[in-house]
Amino acid sequence: MLTTTHRPHDGRIFEKEAKSLAKEHDVTIIAPSDAGSFGEDGGVRVVAVRKPASNLLHPVTLWRAFRACLDLECDVYHCHEPDALLIGVLAKYLKGKQLVYDIHEHWPSEIPFDLGIRNGTPAQRALSTLVSSVEIALTHLAESTFAVSESVAARFRERGFEPTILSNYSIADLDIPYNPDRNGRNLMLMAGSMQSFHGVGKCIEAVCRVRERYPDVSLTLVGNVRENLDAGIGGSGESGFITSTGFLPYRAMYEKLSEGTAGLLVFQPTYYNISIGLPNKLFDYMLLGLPVIASDLPEIRMVVNRADCGILVDPSSVSDIADAITYIFDHPEEARRMGANGRQAVLETYNWSRMEADLLQTYRSLSTTSSTME
Repeated sequence: MLTTTHRPHDGRIFEKEAKSLAKEHDVTIIAPSDAGSFGEDGGVRVVAVRKPASNLLHPVTLWRAFRACLDLECDVYHCHEPDALLIGVLAKYLKGKQLVYDIHEHWPSEIPFDLGIRNGTPAQRALSTLVSSVEIALTHLAESTFAVSESVAARFRERGFEPTILSNYSIADLDIPYNPDRNGRNLMLMAGSMQSFHGVGKCIEAVCRVRERYPDVSLTLVGNVRENLDAGIGGSGESGFITSTGFLPYRAMYEKLSEGTAGLLVFQPTYYNISIGLPNKLFDYMLLGLPVIASDLPEIRMVVNRADCGILVDPSSVSDIADAITYIFDHPEEARRMGANGRQAVLETYNWSRMEADLLQTYRSLSTTSSTME
C-alpha cells in the first residue's frame, strides 16, 4: 500500500483495505508522517516516511516513498494517488511487480484546489486537463483498478477501464457504542482535517440561529480544525457551545460520535470533486443511528433518500440548515426513526464486508494471473 498524502492509519487505507487484505496476504503501508518510523499494527506493517514541514517540499516525500518501495519486497504496489501511481509505475518496471490503482478522488479537480488555483480560471482548466491525461496514461500500466464510487469511476469507464467499486462503507461488525434512545441536543460535524468546504462556518451560523429556540444546543467538531477556521471559531464568542476534539483514533472517534443526537454533513460544492463526494462520515453517522442533515448532492442524495435516514439541505443556505436542525429537535420520534433506518441500512447494505469480498476476490485474480505468467 503506497500513499503520498494520507496518514499511515487512514480510515480507508489502513482500517478497511489493509486490514481486510491482511486476512490473506502480508501487507505493508508506506505513508508520510511527521516522523519516520517502522512498526506493526493490527497485522499490518507500517512504514512511515518523514515528510518535510512545508508542502512545497512534497517532492522530498515522493523520493523517500520511492526509496522505501525499492527497499521492500512485495508482489503488488497498491497506489492511492496519481503521484503514488507514478512511483508505483517506476517501481513496477524496476522490480517486475504488479500494480493496482485505487481512485479515491476526482483528481483533475482536487489537485488544482489543493494548490490554491481558483476554480474556472484558465490555469485551473489547463492543470485539470494535464492531470487527467497523465493519470489516464499511468492507469493503462496498472493490472487492476478500484474506485470509491460510480461517479469517480465514470471518467475511467469512458476510456475502457472497469474499476471495481470499493465504497467508503462502514465496518458494521465493530464493537462500538450504540444508543437508540438519544437525549440532548448535541450536533456532530466530523472531518479528518476540516476545511472551508466542510461548511463549518455555515453550521456555526445555523446553530446560533437554533439557539434562539433551543439554548442548550451544542456543536462538536470531531477532527482537526485548520488554523484559519480555528481563529474564526475561537474569536466568535461561541466557544461555550462549540467544542473541537482534534484528531481522534478510530475507536475514540466512534465513542465521541455516539454522544451526538444528529450528524451534520454539509459539503459546499465549491469544485467538482466535492459535488460527487460520498464520504466515510455519512456511513459512520448512519452506523451509530444518528439522523443526518446532509448536502443535497448526487451521491449523498441517493443514499439518504434510499435509506430514509435524514434531511437533505441546500448547503449554501444557513436557513435551510437551521430549519433541518430545528425539525430534528422538534420531532424526536421522527429523528429516532431516521437514525434507526440509517443504522439498519448500513447493517444490511452499506457495510464494508461487501466491499471486502470484492477486494479480496480482485487480489485472488491478481495472484492467479501472476502464477500463470510465471
